Amino acid sequence: MKDSKLKIDTPKDNLGSLKIVIVTTYWNQEIIKPMLHDCQMKLKNHNLEPEVFTVPGAYELPFIAKKLANTFDIIILLGCIIKGETPHFEIISKSISDKVLEVSLDKDTPIIFGVLTTDDEAQAIERAAYKGSEFAASALNFLDTIKKIK
Repeated sequence: MKDSKLKIDTPKDNLGSLKIVIVTTYWNQEIIKPMLHDCQMKLKNHNLEPEVFTVPGAYELPFIAKKLANTFDIIILLGCIIKGETPHFEIISKSISDKVLEVSLDKDTPIIFGVLTTDDEAQAIERAAYKGSEFAASALNFLDTIKKIK
């Protein structure tokens, strides 16, 4: 099993007043559950209680992100798209990543794109074991950076 190689600074200041939301998917939920748990634990260690919503699949993530953008300080999207034998993987991966970026820029709300795109289920399971805390650390660092800019 691989471990995280991400070494990211997390804030020393209290960010407890900020509103964070995590959106997960029902599709590939057995892979996403460990990421969600680790993400929540990392945020709770910084006195943050994120709200959690679940949508059917990764394709719905940009829509729900757009709906939530003006209500939360940051959005963390967790999903998993596993490559199959059809072009579905490429179509969904590209379209959602493009639209999530568009929503983030249009709504001026940071979005952490925590959607795993893997070649197979084994690779997804391996990455899910450590990616949740990385996505949370990215969100914390992003919020801290924004706070310093304002």
